[in-house]
Amino acid sequence: MKKSLVLFALALLVSICSPAFAQTPEQMGPPPVLLIVREDIKAGKMPAHSKHSAGYAAAFAKLQTSNHRIALVPVAGNENEVVYITGAGSFAELEKMQRDTDKTMSGVTGAMKAQLDRLNNEQPDLHSAMRDLLTVYRAELSFNPGVNIAQMRYFTITTVRIRPGHDAQYADYVRSIVNVARDKAKLDNYHVACFQAISGAPGGTYLFFRPMKSLAEMDQNVGAKVRAAMSDDMKKNADKTSADAVISSESATYAFDPSMSYVAKEMAAQDPGFWNPKPAPMPKPRKKTAKPAAPAPKP
Repeated sequence: MKKSLVLFALALLVSICSPAFAQTPEQMGPPPVLLIVREDIKAGKMPAHSKHSAGYAAAFAKLQTSNHRIALVPVAGNENEVVYITGAGSFAELEKMQRDTDKTMSGVTGAMKAQLDRLNNEQPDLHSAMRDLLTVYRAELSFNPGVNIAQMRYFTITTVRIRPGHDAQYADYVRSIVNVARDKAKLDNYHVACFQAISGAPGGTYLFFRPMKSLAEMDQNVGAKVRAAMSDDMKKNADKTSADAVISSESATYAFDPSMSYVAKEMAAQDPGFWNPKPAPMPKPRKKTAKPAAPAPKP
């Protein structure tokens, strides 16, 4: 039971989902700790998985567990991947969240126990692989990170791998070149939160989360604007760091999926139409019209 809870009970980046982040929308910022769960779904199983995951979210909501989560589904990237993210004030808080959720769900009986047993038994047929990452927030490598996450609809996640021994060089590059150029380009509506993986990924793995209200924000062509805002020396240093320090950089874009997410009531209340969508009405059964009786045979 505990492993399944770790896989399905985790979620949220910049959130009021954790008590540690009970802030106003204007003050919200990334949590100190972020747990990321990536699930590879078997080909052709995404619709079944979505229903399966929504079943877990419904169970969490009914039991009022503490493991709030945002579920992300692919827009550009691996079409058979789902990501869950959870934020916490510390690893101790994250551990308590998991432990309390596990205790609650282990104690269920009756119909709820039957539902959870069914969901657990469905897992092997849906997943081909999964990976958990523990990460810590790097404020100095982030840019304008405070947003009202309840109003966001997408994350672009850029995963950067750094060569061993080059973390300090890369951090200085982001802080003194990239973020300085972003300021100069006046990217007021551009937000990035950086997290560094400390377990579950190769050393030197950094994840940059860009929240967006709409995919139209990608029309801003931020990369070109940042490059144009750099001086010649900054461009040379940026190119040198990319060549010396960076092994790889890959971006993928995900949409928030409210049916598979489980967020705090305070967060859902900021946009209930999105986070608490009403289920589609069941079609009314057609009234059966009685067939006219066959005429009696003539004598």
